Amino acid sequence: MKSFPLISPPIINASGILSYPEVFETFENQGASIGGYVTKSIGPNEKKGNENPVIIYNNSPGGPTLNSLALPTQDLDDWIEELSKIRLKKSLLIASIYGGNPKEFSHVTEKVSPFADIIEINLGCPNKEPGEKTIMESIGQNPILSGEITSSVRNSTDKPIIAKLSPNSDYLAVAEKCLESGADGLGCANTLGPGLSIDIKTKEIILAGTSGGISGQALKPINLLMTFEAFSRFSCPIIAYGGIETWEDGVEYLLAGASVLGLGTVFLGKSTEESIKTTKDIWSGIQSYLQGKNFHEFVGKAHKNIQESK
Repeated sequence: MKSFPLISPPIINASGILSYPEVFETFENQGASIGGYVTKSIGPNEKKGNENPVIIYNNSPGGPTLNSLALPTQDLDDWIEELSKIRLKKSLLIASIYGGNPKEFSHVTEKVSPFADIIEINLGCPNKEPGEKTIMESIGQNPILSGEITSSVRNSTDKPIIAKLSPNSDYLAVAEKCLESGADGLGCANTLGPGLSIDIKTKEIILAGTSGGISGQALKPINLLMTFEAFSRFSCPIIAYGGIETWEDGVEYLLAGASVLGLGTVFLGKSTEESIKTTKDIWSGIQSYLQGKNFHEFVGKAHKNIQESK
């Protein structure tokens, strides 16, 4: 494994949320408490994804959010042009990538690697265009293929690699193959599902893609357990995603074994100013909890407390 770079503060955006270069620079310039910015998932070919509606946002406490974007991406050369212009002064750039097979993952990696500090492999997206297989179905639930893809990415870059897993899988088996094949850390995890929502007034399915990945607070207990189990088994760097809306949520993931916290649905419906304030509030709350100690002293602390109580 490569030495994993320090992300400070240890907070990033989830791929697909605030994932545009101009947003990265605006947030950094205005003092957002984000140490790394993740692009939308970059694929080998231009892909439109689903037409609207593609997001169902439930703002009730604990309510799920569904998305059916189906990995839209611009032409790869257009991505390279955009990435080459990003000028982050303090934060790291994390390129999220996907493909349909090891060769495509390798090709995208070779293209984006010169501009990225970390490569995140999307192995678990559960939403799709009607009639196609999801990455989760075709790759993320297959430990051997996930390992082959990770190996192809490892052979195409000298940058640290994160394997972003699906909760809809034997994720420890997938994680083991990815780490054996050159991943330096894990992303725990992508959205759950897919799930469905129906408009009872029109009696029609709401999302254009029919089903969508489930995120938000409803996902937190699942991905929190996933983080806990992955850290217990592998003790590797883990980026945790799933329902982090408060500093308390972030601390739970920290104690479970996360060394970086990924924020996603917490930004939905917020202005730039409100979103930046949200990052500051979460980080300041975590710092108060730490009482002057180092964040990384608390990574996996729940495991140590279990061991000490035996």
